[in-house]
Amino acid sequence: MRTRSRPPTTDLRTTAPDPEPLPSLIQTGDLPGPLSLSLLANEGIITFLDRSCCYLNEQAEGLYGRASIVMPMVPYGAAACGGLALWIWLNGRFPDALDIISNSHFRTPVHGRPLRPHQRQLDARYLMRLGQLWVTSPLWTACDLACDPSGRCNGEDVMAVLHELMERYQVSCGSCETLLSSNPRWPGHARGLETIRRLKVLL
Repeated sequence: MRTRSRPPTTDLRTTAPDPEPLPSLIQTGDLPGPLSLSLLANEGIITFLDRSCCYLNEQAEGLYGRASIVMPMVPYGAAACGGLALWIWLNGRFPDALDIISNSHFRTPVHGRPLRPHQRQLDARYLMRLGQLWVTSPLWTACDLACDPSGRCNGEDVMAVLHELMERYQVSCGSCETLLSSNPRWPGHARGLETIRRLKVLL
């Protein structure tokens, strides 16, 4: 009686290929029609940057995923700072303007958002690399936000986001005071120190 031959051992050990990584930015022209796009947005699956581009909210759930979303939007040699850095560190509402550290000027908006360059001289220890993107450290980002005269960041009260940022990444008020005190020419320096001291009392 003939029996079926057993498959080679190598066939039994075959593993499925790794899944393709999620795309950073998605062109809306590559997706179904406007009704389907609206449904995806309403279901919280995508977030529009402008009419031509969006990103997957699943991709934005992780720190490196958010960095990969921002990376194509930041010019070569620049680093994310301010409200853009805050979004990378915490998520939340995507900023209306893209804060970057750069000595260049940019007139063309990126996905409907102006590039807002800040000319800063900062030590390399206050820059961190997430994938291919340079971003200011949580400490530097906290000081940047404390010095912002608007008192708001990405649609939220700056005191609230400062508290969350500093608590999540273990940034102390004392370290912010030290960094600001050692950089007296920081734009909004006096306001930043006052904001950190107010936060210190609340905490």
